Amino acid sequence: MNGGLALIAPAAYGTSAILVASPIAPVAGYGVPFLVKNKKQVSTAFVQAGNEAVITAINDGFFAEAPEGTALWILASAPATTMTAMLAFAIADLLMNAGGGDIRFLGVVKFPGGAYAPTVTTGFDDEVFTAVTAAQALADRWFGKKQPFRIFIEGFAFDGIAATAKDYKAEVDKNVAISPFNINGSTAQATLLALGRRARIESQQSIGRVKTGSLNIAEAAVVKIGTTVADDYDTDDLDSLWEKRYITIEPNRTAPGYVFSDDNTLCDPTDDYSQLRNGAVMDNIVRLAFDTYYQEVNDDVDVDENGRLSAAVEKALETAVETSIDNAIRSQLSKKKDGTADVRCLVNPDPIQYAALYEANGISNPNFNLLQTSNVYLFVMAKPKGCLKYLNVYVGFTS
Repeated sequence: MNGGLALIAPAAYGTSAILVASPIAPVAGYGVPFLVKNKKQVSTAFVQAGNEAVITAINDGFFAEAPEGTALWILASAPATTMTAMLAFAIADLLMNAGGGDIRFLGVVKFPGGAYAPTVTTGFDDEVFTAVTAAQALADRWFGKKQPFRIFIEGFAFDGIAATAKDYKAEVDKNVAISPFNINGSTAQATLLALGRRARIESQQSIGRVKTGSLNIAEAAVVKIGTTVADDYDTDDLDSLWEKRYITIEPNRTAPGYVFSDDNTLCDPTDDYSQLRNGAVMDNIVRLAFDTYYQEVNDDVDVDENGRLSAAVEKALETAVETSIDNAIRSQLSKKKDGTADVRCLVNPDPIQYAALYEANGISNPNFNLLQTSNVYLFVMAKPKGCLKYLNVYVGFTS
C-alpha cells in the first residue's frame, strides 16, 4: 500500500536554496550551482575531507525537517567569503537562475575556519547585519522579477545577550529572518533546521506551529542560545529577542524537544509581511498573478477613447487572476461565504477611491493610457488564514 511507511511528501511550494561558504570546494566546484534532493546526495557533493561540518549542517539541519525529495539548490563559495558577499547579485543570481524561478526559501551560512575572529558589538557578528541588508536587496530584486522568496540569515556568533542584540522592530527587512540559537555549537545547522521546517510545511503555516511536532534535533545534541543551554535561558530574555523580531526556540510544553516560538521577520510587527507565513502566501499570489497576466502579454486588446483597457478586458483579467489563485491555493487563504478563497483583484482601480493603495506602493498620478505607457496597474488583496485584515500586494506589469 502506498503511504504505508508514513513518509512525508515534499511540499508543493518548498523548493529551497543555500548559499554556503564551505571549507573545501564541493565536487561541483565553487561558484557552480547544483541540485540535491536527499542526504546521500549532500554527502556525495561535499565528500572532501574538511567539509564534514557542512554535511552535518545540511543533513541534520535542512533534511532533518524537509522530507527527502525536496529540491535544494546549493552554491558554495570559498571559506573567506562573507554572507554579504555571497548575497551580491553577481553570485546569488547564479543560484536563483539555476532554480528556474521556483526557489521559495533561501538560507545563507558560512564556515569561515578557525582563524576567523568575529566582531560582536550588538549580539551577533557585525557581518550578520550587512548580510541582512544585502538579503533584503536581493529579495526586492527578485520580487521585481515576480519570483519572490524568503531568506534565513545565520545568526553567526550570537553571544546570547538579549539586551544588546540589535532591535529590528523598526526596520524594513520583511523578507529576512534570523533564529539565534545553535546545535552542538553550529548556528549554521540551526539556521538550516529553520529553513527545512519552513520548506516542509504548507505556505500558510507557521514554523512555530506546535501541531507540526517538536523539531527533529537529535536527543543527544546540545541546544544553546548563545552559551546557555536552551532549557535554562531566561524567559524574559526570550521575550526580548522575540520583541526584537528574532525567531526564538523554546522547550515544547506538551512533548519532548523544542519548537520555534513564532515566525517573525525583521521588520515592524504591524507590517503585513512581519510573519514568514504571510510572506510565503503572498509570494505564491504574486507568482500566480504574474503567470495569469503573462498569458496576455503582447495580445491585442480593446482600449477606449483614452487609450485605457476596456472595462470588459479589465474585468476579465480581474476574474482570471482571482480564479487562478482560488484554484491553486484556496487552502492557504481564508474563505468567503461561498467557500472560495477570500481574494480580490483590481485592475486599474479608480485613483481617487483607491488613492491610499496607489500611495502605499509609491505610485503617483497613474497613467492608464496603455498606448502611451504599456502599463497595467494590478493589485491583489487577500486574507490569509488566521489574519483579520487584508494583505495588499501591488503586482504591476509593463507589457
